[in-house]
Order: sequence, then C-alpha cells, then structure tokens
Amino acid sequence: MRRLPPLVTLLPPLVLGTAVPALGAQPPTVPRFPIASSPIELAGDVRPHQYVGVQGRRAAWLGVETGAAELWVHPLKLAQDFQLDFRIPDYTDPVRGADVARTVTIRPELTTITYSHATFTVRQHILVPLDVPGVLVLLDIESFRPLEVVVSFRTVFQYAWPGAFGGQYTVWSPDDQAFLLSESLRRRNALIGSPWAAAASTHPAHALPDAPSVFTIPVDSARARREFVPIVIAAGEAPRDTVRAWYRRLLTEARGLYDARRAHADSLVHRVARVDTPDDDFDRAVAWSVVNLDEQMVCNPDLGCGLVAGWGPSGKSTRPGFGWFFGGDAAITSLAMDAAGLWPQVATGLRFLARYQREDGKITHEISQSAGRIPWFTDFPYTYYHLDTTPYWILAVWRYWLASGDDQLVRDLWPALRRAYAWSLTRDTDGDGLIENGPGNLGAIEIGELGADLHEDIYVAAVWLEALRAMEDLAGAQADDSLARDAAARFARGHATLNTRYWRERDGHHAFALLTSGGTNDNLTVWPATALTFGLLEPARARRTLIKLATDSIAADWGARILSTGSPIYDPMGYNGGAVWPFVTGFAILGQYRYQRPWSAFPLLDAVAQMAFDWSRGRHPELLSGTFYRPLDTAVPQQFFATSMLAAGTLSGMLGWEPDAPRNRARLAPQLPPHWPVVRVHGLRVGSATVTALVHRGPGSLAVQLSAERGRPIIALELPLPPGARLERVTVGDSTRPAERLDGPRPRVRLDVPLGTRPTTVAVEWEGGLDIVPPTPRLTPGQTSDGIRVLDFAWRDGGWDLLVEGVRGRGYDLLLVGAAPSRATGGTLVPRADLFTGLRVEFAAGTGRETRTVRLMP
Repeated sequence: MRRLPPLVTLLPPLVLGTAVPALGAQPPTVPRFPIASSPIELAGDVRPHQYVGVQGRRAAWLGVETGAAELWVHPLKLAQDFQLDFRIPDYTDPVRGADVARTVTIRPELTTITYSHATFTVRQHILVPLDVPGVLVLLDIESFRPLEVVVSFRTVFQYAWPGAFGGQYTVWSPDDQAFLLSESLRRRNALIGSPWAAAASTHPAHALPDAPSVFTIPVDSARARREFVPIVIAAGEAPRDTVRAWYRRLLTEARGLYDARRAHADSLVHRVARVDTPDDDFDRAVAWSVVNLDEQMVCNPDLGCGLVAGWGPSGKSTRPGFGWFFGGDAAITSLAMDAAGLWPQVATGLRFLARYQREDGKITHEISQSAGRIPWFTDFPYTYYHLDTTPYWILAVWRYWLASGDDQLVRDLWPALRRAYAWSLTRDTDGDGLIENGPGNLGAIEIGELGADLHEDIYVAAVWLEALRAMEDLAGAQADDSLARDAAARFARGHATLNTRYWRERDGHHAFALLTSGGTNDNLTVWPATALTFGLLEPARARRTLIKLATDSIAADWGARILSTGSPIYDPMGYNGGAVWPFVTGFAILGQYRYQRPWSAFPLLDAVAQMAFDWSRGRHPELLSGTFYRPLDTAVPQQFFATSMLAAGTLSGMLGWEPDAPRNRARLAPQLPPHWPVVRVHGLRVGSATVTALVHRGPGSLAVQLSAERGRPIIALELPLPPGARLERVTVGDSTRPAERLDGPRPRVRLDVPLGTRPTTVAVEWEGGLDIVPPTPRLTPGQTSDGIRVLDFAWRDGGWDLLVEGVRGRGYDLLLVGAAPSRATGGTLVPRADLFTGLRVEFAAGTGRETRTVRLMP
C-alpha cells in the first residue's frame, strides 16, 4: 500500500457515483448491546478458505473465515463475494478485509469476525434471525482516525439450483439507503444496505452489473461508541413494501432478534441431551453436533418447513452445499435427533416428507429449494431417485414414536406409512424378503465400479429389515393385525436371507451385495455396519466382520473408509470407492457398540469428535480422503448426516440410550472408556420424562445414579463387567438385588429399575477382570493413518487375548485397567504407580501392517 502525506483527507472511492442523502430527523439506530459469550463457543485465528456458516430458518450466510460470503434468503441466492474493506487517510487503496481479518468466534446464535489494523478494530457480528427472511450484520467499530467501511458484493439474485428467472437488475434506492435487487415483474425483491451509508456505485439500468455493487459507510467515532453500525439484508418472493418492512424490522428489532437467537441457542445447549465427561473438548463437540442438527430446519415460502442435508458455499453455481431437502438424510439424522430430544424438528421433517410422497407411496429423495417454481416433481429425474428413502422414512417415524410417544403423528401419517410399505413390497420380486436395487432405485452406491451388476446391497437390506420391525410395532399400535403379521413374516424371511446369502465364510466377513448374475460382491466394505447397527447379524459371524471393520483397511485414524484399502478398485478420493465418510463411520461406531466392542468403537467416536475443531469449526465435512486426514475439495463442509453420527454414536452407542415411550421404558447400557472415572448425562428424554444419569467407576465397581423429572419410566439398565471379572453383587440403594448376566465380548448385568420421586443408585461390584483403554491418536491435518488398532479383547482359557494391529517397525503404548496381569506374551508389561498397567507392543521391521495376539495372564 502507498502511504500519503498525513494531512490528506479521506477521499471517496472513485467507483462511487451516487451521493446518499441523510434520512429524516430520526433515522433508525441500533444501540450497542452486549454480545454474550457461549459455553460452547469456538474461537481462533482466521484460516483462509475455511468455511463459516450462519443459518436461520429462512436465510443463510455462507462464507469463509476471512469474511467473504454468499447471501441467501430461500429460495434465492442474492449475492456472492460479499465483503468488507476499509479506507483510512494513510492509504490510497482500501485495506482489504481479508488481509486484516484476524480472529473468528463461532457461537450457536451468532458469529464474529474481528478485523485488526494498527488504526482500527472492527468486530463483525453476523446474525441470522430464526424466522425473519434476512441477515443482520452489526459492526462494533473502534478507530482513532477517520474510517470508512466499504461494503461490496456481486449480485446474483437467482433461484437455487436448478430454478431460474430473468430480468434482474440492481439499483441504489436513496429512500432505503440500500441497493434494490429486483426483476421486471417486481415479484422478487431484496434490499442490501445500511442507514449509515453515504455513497453508492451506479449501474446500468435494468441489468446486472459486471462490477461489484459498492456502498460506503463513513464512521462517526463518537456515534460508533454508542451504536452498532448495521448492514441489513432482506429479501423474498414478496412485494417491495413487504421486503421493506422486513428490512425495517431487522433494524428496529435487532436486540430482540439477537435475544431470541440467544434463547434458542440456550435451549439447544442446556435443555436437550448433553454429556459431561472428563474430556471437555469431547463434550463441546457433542454439544455442537446438536446445534448443527437444529440448523437443518429450513422454511421455504413455497414448500413449507423441512430438513435439509448440508450447507456450503455454491461458488459460481446456485447449489448451496446440499441445502435442499433430502429424504434419506433427514431420516438418518432424525435418529440422532430423537436421542437428543429435538422432537419438534423431527416431527416437522417427517410430515414434510409425507406431504410430497408420490401417489404410489415412494418417499422423495431430494427436493430443491426452487421446486415450488419449476416442474420439479414431473420433469426432473432426481426427486424419487433413491430406494432407501422410503423404508428409512418408515423406521424414522417409528423411532420418533418410540422416543416421544407421539401417537397423534402416527395416526396422522398412518395412511402414508401403509402406502410407503406397499410401494416397498413391489421391490421384492424374488421373494427373498429383501427389497432390490435397480435403475432409479439407488441405495448405498450412486457412482463407481462397486455398484456394478447390483441386485441387493446390504445397506438397503438392513434398512428394510428395520423398517419391517417398525411396521410390525406400528401396525400393532394401530390395531392393524394383518399388516403386523405380514411384516413379521417378511422380517423372518429377509433376516434369514441376510444371515445366509451375504455371509462369505472363506473371506470371514459379510458381502457388500447380491448380484443380478446370482453371485455376490465380496468386497470388504463398511456397509455391513448398517446391519450391525440394527443388531441384525448372528453374533459369531458379526464378530468376525467387526474385527475386519476395525482394521486399518477400513478404519483409518480419522474414520471409516467405504471400501477396503485391499480392494483392487480402492481409490482414496473415490466418492463411493474409498473416501472416509463420518456418516458411515457412525454406522461402524454403532455396530461396534451394539455388539459390546467399545475398544474398537470409541477411537472412531473420538475421531469424529476431534473433526469438529480441525476444519469448519463446530461442523463436520461430508467426506475426507482415505489416505490423508483432509476433506476432499468437493466435500460439503457442513453435512448433517456426518455430524449426526457424533450425537448418535455418543447417546445411542456409547450410552446405549434407547427410549420406548409407548411402553414407558428406556434402555441405558453405558460402555464408557475405563479411564473416565465420572460421567454425567443430562436431558435423556423418554415421552414426558427427562432422565439424568451419573456414572461413577471405581476399582472393582460401577455405580449409576438415576433420577427422572415429570415421569416415572422403567429403565432397563445394562452395566458392563471387565472381561474375566467375577460378579460379586448388585445393589439397588442399600439392598442386594438379583440381576440377569449377559455374556459377550464384554459381559454385563441387566435389571429393570423403576424410577420414583427420589434418585436411585444401582451399583455393580466385581473381583478381577481387566479392561483396555481404547487408543485415541491426536489427529493432525494432513497426517496418514499410523495408529494402533484394538481388534479384539476377550477372556479365554484363564487369560486375556488381545488382538492388535499396527505399523511394522513401530512401537505402541497401551493402558490396561483392573487386575494387573502377571506376565504377557507378545508385549511387555510396564508397571505404573497409578491404577493403570502399561503395555508396550513392538512390531517387527518391515512394510505395511501386522496383526498380533498378545496373551495376558493373571
């Protein structure tokens, strides 16, 4: 930048041509108010190109941490390249905002970007109200020299993909002190401006300019100490007077709109299911996953309110990430939302999908934000593209009902459920009890060689079988006995098919798919984890598949690859051929926990938690490379079925929370890492009741204190014992109680605990036994996968067998908790002064990975 003599005054930018008269005697003001901190806020230095999003129900700010953004008011993309620059007397050229953007603070209700220069500090607070179609930017400015804020953007003013209209133009409206974005029919209008604006660029009449639209804000330092400098964006499919009213409301009600967002954020942080563990970062990541799940809700003026799939900048296109309505994604995320207690959002999303159900019963795959303005449902091929969305919607309705006990929703949707069931039955042409893929009926695979010759894939098979369970239960509740019997019979037939035809004894794992040629696709993939999540696979064979899924060929340090690295068609950047998806990582987590294998589940869960801080703060990307810990360039940066798996993996997996409100029951089966001595869980909801659990682990004991508000549910409590432990006693309060013992990789005891008006404490005591602390490597962006894997851990023949996998030539340190082993074969015991025993495992020199069994003796 070129310095000017100090006496030179601030000059107006040469591109500006329209002077803006001041408003009347009482222009709108936004008096300063405090911006509160959030208990889960994330702050740090800005990082170029890293996504930051701020969303409400009707609008979205989709940008990057250095300040550039796209502006959306659904279904319209208003502008791109929105940014702030700054003029000071010292320089002829503006100070670029991107060059001085220093820090970013992400809160559930508001995001702040701080621009720091030697002569000024500007805090840009970005607020998107929940229900107003607009965005409010509040600038908190401190400057000791004259300062102008230069606001620029490039007008797009177009429908979201694939809609379009013509006749757009941009003009400066002096009366509004804002740019007016409109079109020849004046049915769509937007305003972008500020009551502080003093000059604006001119553009050709009735055309979109090639150059950016620019207005300047001269900063009155004295006034800026009392007021925020507001920049207001309002838009919609509405007359100009209506848009002006929204614009004015954003200005005059700024404090109230902020308070409403703050109260909503408070409800998400404090009034839904949440965990308090020894790992504060883990707790914060789980809390952010709940916030993310709420940000799915979008209200479209044509279509209504529903759940979208993800957010991200559209660039030069008009596709904002996956910010349109996806049936399968909504069904998947609803399972985490059920566990977290986000029931109104789930109910709205389920009803939305029923509204657009095809006449024959099929549920939509995707609905564009512009679908109400184009022949989306008749002329475009994407609407009903997938097979899995229909059975997934059925099971999603069931799971919501189990959590909430909302009988009215089931009664309202029962005709739609019957139609969805009837359509699904048309996809079982061979009578094996499983529904089939085919043209226009995609399942696990959309592109790539893995989907060749596909007849039935195991993902769709699992979803369908769980939907059959759902229909049997729902039909029973609706007194539709014949449908209940039909669903039960089909489940028995399909379950047998799944557990026989998909099993590959030679390979020791379940196949990916049955082929139209009659054979099987024997590739090792993560997709059997879907069936494992629902507990559909026979335990002995499930164990062998789970061991394979825990190896590095599937489980990278940062999550599960879709396809094994040993496959000849593996591609670490392949969308369906080897990339790591947090979404399918969640199935691996839930499957490992379902079959009592926390040593393989928790490292993946911890990796998904770490991911919330390494990329877009508080968000989870759609997919990452299978070779390096980094999102793919094509990945959507905020993908909701990715983030849902952190909440689901924690609440439904690690805690084993399964509500059953219609029967006033819930299951709680915690499998906590043994190095966590105390964990508190708040806000577990089942029907009208809210349950709190305090879990405390000590030497040879595990105690759980349970309490409930507004209800008296029965908790089916399952408490784990370390492998090799001898159960001594189970107590409820001061009384010894009998309990059922369940065997498995991690044995456990089970008993029913009716909750009353006072807290109830259940304790399990044992002798002996040994646990392993799941290894959780600290992830570093760009790293390769080199951590140790715990594949299996079991008590056999008077000792413990620990199956591990590591990189040849490397040594690893593990921690054991419980009765200290006396000797080890295949590893070296390292005595410690605390409750742990160290175990050093050294792998011989060489390349690749090695699997080893370590034998531990009492």
